[in-house]
Order: sequence, then structure tokens, then C-alpha cells
Amino acid sequence: MPNYTEIMPTVNSNKTAQVAQPRAPRGRPKLQSDEDLLRKVVAAFAAQGYEAVSLRSLSQELGLSHSALGQRFGTKDALFRTAVDAEFTRFLRELAVVRATWSSALCEVEEFAVLLFCFLTTSAKFPALGQLMNQVGAEPSARLDYIVATVVQPQLRVFGDLVDRLSENGTIYPVTTRAMFFLVAHGAEAPFTLTALSANFDDRDGQLRVDTHVLDMVQLLLRSLLIDRSVLDDVMAVLTTAERGTR
Repeated sequence: MPNYTEIMPTVNSNKTAQVAQPRAPRGRPKLQSDEDLLRKVVAAFAAQGYEAVSLRSLSQELGLSHSALGQRFGTKDALFRTAVDAEFTRFLRELAVVRATWSSALCEVEEFAVLLFCFLTTSAKFPALGQLMNQVGAEPSARLDYIVATVVQPQLRVFGDLVDRLSENGTIYPVTTRAMFFLVAHGAEAPFTLTALSANFDDRDGQLRVDTHVLDMVQLLLRSLLIDRSVLDDVMAVLTTAERGTR
């Protein structure tokens, strides 16, 4: 099980295994890395739901022999967990890359804004994870328990503690962890996940621009949470300044 207690997870240094696709009519069969395979597995579970997916149907969808996934990953549950681990590891690694755009010398309210920005910017690159959480989060299951225990709770401890400190020192209005989680992860993030629904707003708002949407959402959240709104412009400037990497 990966360690998600830090924003930057430990990366396995072993070479990525290769899984062979069915033999092509001529030449050598193409190879597909585990990373590529597992991304497609996550997308399939996200689009169809866990119960609707079988190892056999998934193997056919991926262009593999009917027994390939079972031989490589074992049971469907084991494949689900392996795929989830791999995709959330990629997500957190990418989030850390975005966060590294700024120096570590930020005050806590700036850090709060930057983390919101980083999460939403990264979420736009991983829409299948949002779709997967919509599927898995609808009903109690061992799969939901696994994601909550390995991903959600460790990350919320870091972010939730920051929110609590900002509330306690009078920087933001009191807000529950649940409220922040759903406002950000299933509210501000939603256009990246519900892409077909989002496209219906194009005639009114224009085509969705990730950078503009992210800044709008962060500003909206800060405007509603900050007790002293006079600091809003300075905090937002941290997100938009071209010199943010040298602050």
C-alpha cells in the first residue's frame, strides 16, 4: 500500500513491468506499460462502475488476452486497488510539481490559497479520479473504505489542520472539513469531471478555461471565508504573479 501521508509520495524505483498485447499480424507485439494499463483500468471503473466491469470484459476492452489481467494482477479487487494506488500516486506527484512553482516561504493564508489552486489545477488533468470517486462514494464498500483510509484521510489531516489553524487565529470563518472537502473536490472540481454537463454552459460562458476557472473558484472561496477581505488582493496576487517561483 502506498504511503500517502506526504504530498510527494515515495516513488517505486523498480522499472515498470510490461504487459504484452495480442500478437499483431506482422512484426513483434506491442508492449503496454503497467502505468498505461492501470490508467485505462481506472478510466473503465470510473465510467462503468465496479460491478459492471469484469476481468474478461476489461481485457477485451484493453486489447489483451482474456486471462492477461488475472495472471498479472490477480483478482478484480486486487486490480482495482493496484490501479487506484497507481493513479493517486501520479496525482499527488503532479500536485507536488505544481506546488513547487512557489517557494515554501508562504504565510498560512497564502499556503491555503496555493493548495486550493494546486488541487484544482491537478484535478483537471485527472478527470477519471473525480468520476471514480462519484461512483465509489455513492454506496458503502470496502473499496470506498480503502480509498478513504489510504488517500482521503491522510491528505485531509494536512489540509484540515491548516484550515483549523486559520479559523482559530481569526483569519477565516469557521468551516467544517466536510464542507471544505465537498466544496472543493466535488464542487469547484466538477466541470473537469462532468464534462458533458459543463459543455452546456459554453453558449453562455464560453468554453471552459482551466486556469480561469481555477482562479475564479479560489477567489470565490477566499471571498466567502476571509474575515478580513482587505488581504484578498494580496493573496490572489501570490497565485498570479509571474515571479511566484522566486518569492
